[in-house]
Amino acid sequence: MGSIIIISLALALGTYGIAAQRGANLVKLDRYTLLMSALWGVLELGSAFIGYGTGRWILTREVVTEHNLYWVHVLAGVLMAAVGLRMLLQAFRKKSFFEHRMERVDIRADVLLSLRLCLQALFLGIACGLLMLPMRGFLLSVFGLSAIFAGIGYVSGRANGAVLTDQAVGLAGSLLCILGICLQIA
Repeated sequence: MGSIIIISLALALGTYGIAAQRGANLVKLDRYTLLMSALWGVLELGSAFIGYGTGRWILTREVVTEHNLYWVHVLAGVLMAAVGLRMLLQAFRKKSFFEHRMERVDIRADVLLSLRLCLQALFLGIACGLLMLPMRGFLLSVFGLSAIFAGIGYVSGRANGAVLTDQAVGLAGSLLCILGICLQIA
């Protein structure tokens, strides 16, 4: 259960980072902000579900022996570490922020940003499927944390600007790298 929370938290922190950047440009928060926060959660849920199903499908294609189980854990750890490394690179990359005030959330642009993050949810879903983590707990925590952190990101970005975005994404990447390494050791 701890792995599920760490993976879901890492996804949610990545969502927070993008939503806070977008929230820094908002003039006001309204119902579209709430709608987009729920949409972030739904899109990540769908990606994680497809990834989880893919991971379980991979397990059914192989005869899982003790030797194969080792390689399944290695693959899951590599997937987590790769997503974590990508998040770390994203956090430390130089960025330029354009000041473009928006009256309300630009649903189309934010959905496209969310779809970019969905690839991470897909890979982490595959890892969770390979590890045979409980599906219901994984999917509920991905949806709940992503939607909540997207809303917090919009509000935080609106109030404080995009100050904490790199730290949030860096923390998420660090958590995933550590979890991926721990899977290799265990």
